[in-house]
Amino acid sequence: MSAPTNSTDQGFFGVQHQTSTSGETTPGGQVHQIAQTPVLESGNPFDKASIPTEARQQQIVGVPGEHLPDHQSKVLLALDGTEAGDKAFDYLLNNKTIAQGSHIFLTTVLPANVLGGPWVSGPLSIDTKKQNELLRQLRQQAVERMSPYKNKLKERGFNVTMHVLHGDARASLLKVITYHKVDLVLIGKRNRGWKRGLTSGTVSSYLVSHSPVPVLVIK
Repeated sequence: MSAPTNSTDQGFFGVQHQTSTSGETTPGGQVHQIAQTPVLESGNPFDKASIPTEARQQQIVGVPGEHLPDHQSKVLLALDGTEAGDKAFDYLLNNKTIAQGSHIFLTTVLPANVLGGPWVSGPLSIDTKKQNELLRQLRQQAVERMSPYKNKLKERGFNVTMHVLHGDARASLLKVITYHKVDLVLIGKRNRGWKRGLTSGTVSSYLVSHSPVPVLVIK
């Protein structure tokens, strides 16, 4: 049996990357070079100049939405290591509304220029070289910490892709929704007074108002 060959596909934001013919990314997750992240879309040039190079990277582990048949149900689940995100996960895992065999895109958005936020926290002031190194580590840690969620979903008969990127959570999630052509977004909502994250009311409300597909908010 011959080994799968590689082909070049249009990646996220139109940048080329390598995938296998089966749609599987390389072991450990393909790191995609992208032209910009949503946080770089700010009109302030000083904002753009302050973004580390490594924040322009993202990691997709699994099959991108473009490789899936149109009839297969695709669901984006936003995680950020909080109780609210876990509630959304538990709903997906235990509720019979979403059919087994659906493809789940586990997605988390990491900080772009400050080491802090989902999964990990750290110093607020650090040189650019070190911050780039830590951003790479942060991305890998996010993949590792999302893996148990992936394994539990696969045990229940779901197919799973993990997608980790940097930037503004609201704009980033909208782009992931479009990129993977998902049919439904599942997100938790934290109570007021909690620190912002993917599951803050601000993000969930924004997605409800701007998402091109239905958004199910779990409280």
